Amino acid sequence: MTKGYLKIVLLLSSFLFSVGGFSQSVSISSTGAAPDTTAMLDVSSSTKGLLVPRMTAVQKNAIANPATGLLVYQTDGDEGFYYYSGAGWLLLVTTVATDRQRTLLYTTKGF
Repeated sequence: MTKGYLKIVLLLSSFLFSVGGFSQSVSISSTGAAPDTTAMLDVSSSTKGLLVPRMTAVQKNAIANPATGLLVYQTDGDEGFYYYSGAGWLLLVTTVATDRQRTLLYTTKGF
Protein backbone atom coordinates (compact mmCIF):
# COMPACT_ATOMS: atom_id res chain seq x y z
CA MET A 1 0.00 0.00 0.00
CA THR A 2 2.97 2.32 0.50
CA LYS A 3 3.87 2.01 -3.21
CA GLY A 4 0.32 2.96 -4.23
CA TYR A 5 0.38 5.97 -1.91
CA LEU A 6 3.74 7.05 -3.31
CA LYS A 7 2.46 6.76 -6.89
CA ILE A 8 -0.56 8.93 -6.08
CA VAL A 9 1.62 11.58 -4.41
CA LEU A 10 4.01 11.61 -7.38
CA LEU A 11 1.14 11.83 -9.86
CA LEU A 12 -0.51 14.73 -8.01
CA SER A 13 2.83 16.51 -7.59
CA SER A 14 3.63 16.28 -11.29
CA PHE A 15 0.14 17.58 -12.13
CA LEU A 16 0.55 20.59 -9.83
CA PHE A 17 3.97 21.45 -11.24
CA SER A 18 2.76 21.13 -14.86
CA VAL A 19 -0.19 23.46 -14.18
CA GLY A 20 2.22 26.14 -12.93
CA GLY A 21 4.15 25.94 -16.21
CA PHE A 22 1.40 27.52 -18.32
CA SER A 23 1.58 31.28 -18.83
CA GLN A 24 -1.45 33.31 -17.94
CA SER A 25 -2.89 36.61 -19.08
CA VAL A 26 -4.90 38.96 -16.88
CA SER A 27 -7.93 40.95 -17.94
CA ILE A 28 -9.17 43.97 -16.02
CA SER A 29 -12.60 45.01 -17.25
CA SER A 30 -16.16 45.55 -16.10
CA THR A 31 -17.42 42.94 -18.57
CA GLY A 32 -15.34 39.97 -17.43
CA ALA A 33 -14.02 39.53 -20.97
CA ALA A 34 -11.11 37.16 -21.49
CA PRO A 35 -7.74 38.84 -22.06
CA ASP A 36 -6.22 39.03 -25.51
CA THR A 37 -3.91 36.04 -25.87
CA THR A 38 -1.02 38.23 -27.01
CA ALA A 39 -1.16 40.46 -23.92
CA MET A 40 0.11 39.79 -20.41
CA LEU A 41 -2.24 42.48 -19.10
CA ASP A 42 -5.38 43.54 -20.98
CA VAL A 43 -7.12 46.61 -19.54
CA SER A 44 -10.47 47.48 -21.08
CA SER A 45 -12.87 50.34 -20.29
CA SER A 46 -15.02 52.86 -22.09
CA THR A 47 -15.29 55.20 -19.09
CA LYS A 48 -11.92 55.06 -17.28
CA GLY A 49 -8.24 55.36 -18.09
CA LEU A 50 -4.96 53.88 -16.93
CA LEU A 51 -3.09 55.68 -14.17
CA VAL A 52 0.65 54.99 -14.11
CA PRO A 53 2.80 55.48 -11.00
CA ARG A 54 3.30 59.15 -10.11
CA MET A 55 6.50 60.31 -8.41
CA THR A 56 9.00 63.11 -8.03
CA ALA A 57 12.24 63.26 -10.01
CA VAL A 58 14.17 62.18 -6.91
CA GLN A 59 11.93 59.15 -6.46
CA LYS A 60 12.16 58.26 -10.18
CA ASN A 61 15.95 58.53 -10.18
CA ALA A 62 16.15 56.39 -7.04
CA ILE A 63 14.68 53.35 -8.82
CA ALA A 64 17.46 50.76 -8.75
CA ASN A 65 18.10 49.05 -12.09
CA PRO A 66 14.91 50.18 -13.87
CA ALA A 67 13.67 47.87 -16.61
CA THR A 68 14.00 49.11 -20.17
CA GLY A 69 10.59 50.51 -21.11
CA LEU A 70 9.56 51.36 -17.53
CA LEU A 71 7.02 54.20 -17.59
CA VAL A 72 6.31 56.72 -14.79
CA TYR A 73 4.73 60.15 -14.50
CA GLN A 74 7.04 62.77 -12.92
CA THR A 75 5.11 65.30 -10.82
CA ASP A 76 7.78 67.98 -10.38
CA GLY A 77 10.40 69.82 -12.46
CA ASP A 78 9.81 68.93 -16.11
CA GLU A 79 6.50 67.17 -15.42
CA GLY A 80 5.39 64.46 -17.75
CA PHE A 81 5.68 60.84 -18.76
CA TYR A 82 9.19 59.40 -18.59
CA TYR A 83 10.36 56.03 -19.83
CA TYR A 84 13.65 54.29 -19.23
CA SER A 85 15.49 53.62 -22.50
CA GLY A 86 18.06 51.25 -21.04
CA ALA A 87 20.61 54.06 -20.93
CA GLY A 88 18.65 56.80 -19.14
CA TRP A 89 15.28 58.40 -18.47
CA LEU A 90 13.64 60.12 -21.45
CA LEU A 91 10.73 62.55 -21.32
CA LEU A 92 7.90 61.88 -23.76
CA VAL A 93 7.01 65.29 -25.18
CA THR A 94 3.82 65.87 -27.14
CA THR A 95 3.49 68.71 -29.59
CA VAL A 96 0.31 70.23 -30.92
CA ALA A 97 1.24 69.27 -34.45
CA THR A 98 -0.97 67.03 -36.50
CA ASP A 99 -0.93 65.71 -40.00
CA ARG A 100 -3.93 65.29 -42.28
CA GLN A 101 -4.97 62.10 -40.47
CA ARG A 102 -4.94 64.01 -37.17
CA THR A 103 -2.10 61.87 -35.80
CA LEU A 104 -0.47 63.17 -32.63
CA LEU A 105 3.31 63.35 -33.02
CA TYR A 106 5.55 62.19 -30.19
CA THR A 107 9.17 63.15 -29.73
CA THR A 108 11.67 62.36 -27.03
CA LYS A 109 13.77 64.74 -25.01
CA GLY A 110 16.82 63.06 -23.48
CA PHE A 111 18.90 64.34 -20.60
